[in-house]
Amino acid sequence: MPWFSPPGPSRPATVSVFPSSGSRKCVGAGVLLPGNRVLTAAHVVNMALGREDAEDTAHPGNETVLRVRVGHHWQDARVKVWIPVRDRKKTDWRGDLAVLQLPHNLPPNLVPPPWLEVREGMRVCAWDPSGQPEFSLALCEVIAVKPEYEFAVVDTTRSAVPIGHGYSGGPVWCNEERAVVGMMVAKVNGVPRAHDRRRVDDLSWFLPTQRIRRELDAEGVAHLLDPTPDTDEPDTSSEAFDLADILSRKVDGTKQLARSGRVVAKKCGLGHPRDRSAPSVEEFARVLLTHPRALAELTQALSAKPGAVAELLEVGARIPQCALLTHTERERLNRLLASLPHDIVATVPTLVHDALPDIDLPDALHTDPDWQNADTASAPLAALLDQLERNRRAPATERSQSPLLPALVCFVLHVAAASPDPNGADLVGWCAKVVRRTQGHQAALEERLAHAKGLAWRLAAPNQNAPRLLVRLRKVDGKGDNCRFTLRMWSRKSTTWQRVRVDERQARDTADTAATIFNTASTLLRPGTRPIVELLLDRADLDLNPHWWMAPGPLNTHRALGVEFPVVFTCPELVEQGCDAEFLRERKKRLNRGVLVRIDASVSSLDEVYGRLAGEMDAVGVVIGEVDPAFRELVVQYCLAVGMPVVLFERGGQDWARAESRLVRDAPATLPMTVREYRRDSFKEPAVHLGRPVLAWCDDTGPPPGDLYLDDPSEELA
Repeated sequence: MPWFSPPGPSRPATVSVFPSSGSRKCVGAGVLLPGNRVLTAAHVVNMALGREDAEDTAHPGNETVLRVRVGHHWQDARVKVWIPVRDRKKTDWRGDLAVLQLPHNLPPNLVPPPWLEVREGMRVCAWDPSGQPEFSLALCEVIAVKPEYEFAVVDTTRSAVPIGHGYSGGPVWCNEERAVVGMMVAKVNGVPRAHDRRRVDDLSWFLPTQRIRRELDAEGVAHLLDPTPDTDEPDTSSEAFDLADILSRKVDGTKQLARSGRVVAKKCGLGHPRDRSAPSVEEFARVLLTHPRALAELTQALSAKPGAVAELLEVGARIPQCALLTHTERERLNRLLASLPHDIVATVPTLVHDALPDIDLPDALHTDPDWQNADTASAPLAALLDQLERNRRAPATERSQSPLLPALVCFVLHVAAASPDPNGADLVGWCAKVVRRTQGHQAALEERLAHAKGLAWRLAAPNQNAPRLLVRLRKVDGKGDNCRFTLRMWSRKSTTWQRVRVDERQARDTADTAATIFNTASTLLRPGTRPIVELLLDRADLDLNPHWWMAPGPLNTHRALGVEFPVVFTCPELVEQGCDAEFLRERKKRLNRGVLVRIDASVSSLDEVYGRLAGEMDAVGVVIGEVDPAFRELVVQYCLAVGMPVVLFERGGQDWARAESRLVRDAPATLPMTVREYRRDSFKEPAVHLGRPVLAWCDDTGPPPGDLYLDDPSEELA
């Protein structure tokens, strides 16, 4: 007999049977059998097929598909064994069994329950297959077992929940024996005797195990109830061999093996013998392989044996289903994250990029809009934690020789760095305990935390914490605002750029172009922060003014791109071919404290522009005053080519000097947001806020240059 009993404190998995039509209305229940099979009542199958007679004896056909849910897992099942109702009499009801075959394996934690013969006086329970145990568990007592009629009766008088429609086909479960003792069929009909105080409504009947086994034996399939034989042979995988070997060498005798087994069984919801026996090392190894948190619980139990823990962790890193945390650690982390302000939780997709820029995670965990809603963020957060628990280790920082830490710990440290105290301090304390159990280095934790705090501080600087949308505009035809373009876009929420899926072959007019940019930029919104829209333009298209492009709004209104989002542009051709990269890099470092050089009407040639800029190492940009439009475009190109990160000018407005004086009050680093606010105010008060500010901007590094200049728009997106 196995030392570890099947999981579940009170009952096996709920099995529900549904019509093949796609209806979500459950028609009955079932019992999970070994070999990915389900036992249910034949009349439940008939109901699922929509047959008018629930006692129809015709075989449904080997290809007939029913929808079955085991726990939370849906599958299409086919009828493998058909034993219809026969000899239908007042006190007789033979047959009424069906075995369904599931096409796919179920998770290892969904274990078929054992079967036991029923006897009178047993305390048993049954449940509605809707899967809501708190509200559908019917507690009852077996008051009669009728061998001559081959059925048993239960009384639910003392139960808060009666057995009702839909229970048919489900197990009658004895918690004390931890076994199924029969299959529920129906309510009892008739009039009670005068001296019987029980109400008929409280009585139901079921097929006992002994009757079910005889029915299946008549069809030659009684073995379907039997558990998969436990040969006590070790698993052939290298991980199972290594785990059994560690237990043999590192655990001192039967007493400590039994103590460790009891701890793991209790934490994982498994049963075990009440005597002083111990599991075999082979069975213990199988439990460590099949229960995600069993190995973490064992390392906690063996904390006094660091050598054993180190070897177990090394093997655990090779087991895909092995989770990093113990049950207590995961519950504690869930509580700490649930207590965070939502504005921190909403930035989790950004923080996971910062902490683990190279980790491979499903796209939905980065882009799911549920992150922005406090009521829906818990689901993607739980999925993210599940994923990170199985990404075993990551560098403490981007330095290749840094010590290793669990990927989940790296992520939590970055959340802690972005969180206010005491939330941040509690998360750091949680990380320290996990690192201690997993034998990580305290120095690695401190190094990663310092890195996370430094990154959080840098991202808190103006513009640096803003997400980005990079848009490559290529003009197909047209002039001025009546042009058509093709688009290629990249988004960045933190330090990592991702290609945005968009039809790059489609030629769009300005309204469609603006609408596409609007829709994509809206997915990057964070509480209190708007994404910066960076437009990459060809040299010949620098006279465009996309800031004022209108996209359709609700109720026949329009939305201006540069009014809702900070919009800047640059020209990769001029920046990369004209300027010194080191010169531009140095200018960018001074955006928070540098100065802007003004070019006014007194300047009439590029040589004079050069004279204004020469030797001004604190100059990080240029403000172009009211000059001739043709010369203005030339100055813009020149400033980009010589490596000026900021070029501020106006296009088509009036009283530019007044607007200019307002825009340059603060540090150059704030200009994207300041210009957006000015454009917004000019819509509200056009007579006061004159001038149309345009901002050429180069403060950040975009995707790899090779990706920017790929000419084939049909290339597969990253």
